[in-house]
Amino acid sequence: MQTNLFEENQDSSEIWSVGQLTREIKSTLENRFPPVWIKGEISNLRAQPSGHRYFILKDSTSQIKAVLFKGDFSHLGYIPQEGDECVAYGNVTVYEPRGDYQFRIKHLMQDGTGNLRLQFDRLKAKLLDEGLFDDSQKVTLPKLPRKIALITSIRGAALQDFLSILKRRKWSGEIDIFNSSVQGRDAPKELINALSNVERDNDYDLVVLTRGGGAIEDLWAFNDEELVRAVASSKTPIISAIGHQTDFVLTDFAADFRAETPSASAEWITSQHIQQIEHLKALQIHLRDIPQQAIRVRHEKLTLLEAKLQVLSPQSKMESYHQHLDDFSLRMDRVMEQFIGHNLYKIDSLHQRLESSSMKSVLNRGFSIFENLNGQTIDRAEKLKKNDIVKAVFQDGSREMKVEN
Repeated sequence: MQTNLFEENQDSSEIWSVGQLTREIKSTLENRFPPVWIKGEISNLRAQPSGHRYFILKDSTSQIKAVLFKGDFSHLGYIPQEGDECVAYGNVTVYEPRGDYQFRIKHLMQDGTGNLRLQFDRLKAKLLDEGLFDDSQKVTLPKLPRKIALITSIRGAALQDFLSILKRRKWSGEIDIFNSSVQGRDAPKELINALSNVERDNDYDLVVLTRGGGAIEDLWAFNDEELVRAVASSKTPIISAIGHQTDFVLTDFAADFRAETPSASAEWITSQHIQQIEHLKALQIHLRDIPQQAIRVRHEKLTLLEAKLQVLSPQSKMESYHQHLDDFSLRMDRVMEQFIGHNLYKIDSLHQRLESSSMKSVLNRGFSIFENLNGQTIDRAEKLKKNDIVKAVFQDGSREMKVEN
């Protein structure tokens, strides 16, 4: 349990850390002061890259640091400026790291805009706290709405601007106009009835709630709490296109999409239509090219199959076999030529060797051969005896000789 610094029985001898003391001050201040409205002049305004804004709210006697976080600033219809006299709604907080107490602003409006502005901001704050404007509550708009319910006054300029843009940009959908007052005491009720009729029909892709610009009093019907709740709870997607770019009404925050002007809502619708038309044209071209592409692919496949068939045909195989046979025959001819040539060379070589070893060749080289009378060659001297008759054979003839020794 956290100790309360301001309890009467606090032990004065206890030593506190700076952090403990700051947390006690923070808890006491934030619990003591409920959310309040305060009035002052903006000074030392700093807009951070994060989107948060820090400044001082001051009057003739005092000042207080203030912080306006990005999330709260994004819901404002007003950009605070240095020196502005403002009315702020928020609560007192303590920034512990510096020990600063400050005013955390949830809603801010420029002072001097009157009671209507105050009512606007108070109702906006109430509905915002309820989560009525949360993105999670919004419905995704259709990309190609074919049937639109337009809730507006048939006598207003907004209607003509809206229809002229649809016509100029050749939008081809269906549109039903639900006539309603867009200004005055009866306008909120009529707008709610028109929206109820649209919801009852349950036949529309999109609802456009629109009117032209004007003063805050002229646009006040679109800040009616019952109408705002009806817009937020609609099952059919709603575009709020009220006034000029700088005009903000509460239906803008409750609707699924805010268009800056009636013309901007028509341009958004037709832009979606044009994009889809371009997409369909591209798809049509693609579909048109598919048969040609398919024929081309099949032709290429058929050509490939024909080539494969020709390779596998009996005629092709026979031609291939003939070619192999011719090639084999040529190779055999070359082998036989090489074989015969090699053998002839060997025969010639042997012949030459035989010739060189023959008796005639020996005699031609200047040698002579001795034979006995029986014609046997005498190859050793020991075979000769004294008085033997031998025949000496020479290159040019033979002579008989007698052995003397």
